[in-house]
Amino acid sequence: MTRTAAKRCTLLPAIAVLAADGIVFPGYVFAAPIHATYVGPTLDKLRVVVQVSIVVNNGKIIAVRPKVSVRTPRSRFINLTVVPLLTQEVLQAQSANIQVVSGATVTSRAYAASLQAAITKARKAQAL
Repeated sequence: MTRTAAKRCTLLPAIAVLAADGIVFPGYVFAAPIHATYVGPTLDKLRVVVQVSIVVNNGKIIAVRPKVSVRTPRSRFINLTVVPLLTQEVLQAQSANIQVVSGATVTSRAYAASLQAAITKARKAQAL
């Protein structure tokens, strides 16, 4: 193996790793998309503790990550269906302008308040 061939062998694995991440194209190298996470405050309400964080990319909310702790089995049951609905609504609305879910008013309002704070942080950072 010549000296040039040895250099090619050591460079190819690095190029293969970059290509696997989708950032190398023939003759060009692009930066990977930047995802920024913004976290709202933890709100402790009657039977539930809620904190919502959002992931923003290219001016859009691409993920919502709520953390919800409940204090009663009934609240746990309610929140198993409510939190995914609220999350889906945020992704569609791209804002904190979401509907309160009947029967889960406390959770819905706490979720929306924490979400609004996260969105405000993203706007201040000019990510949204």
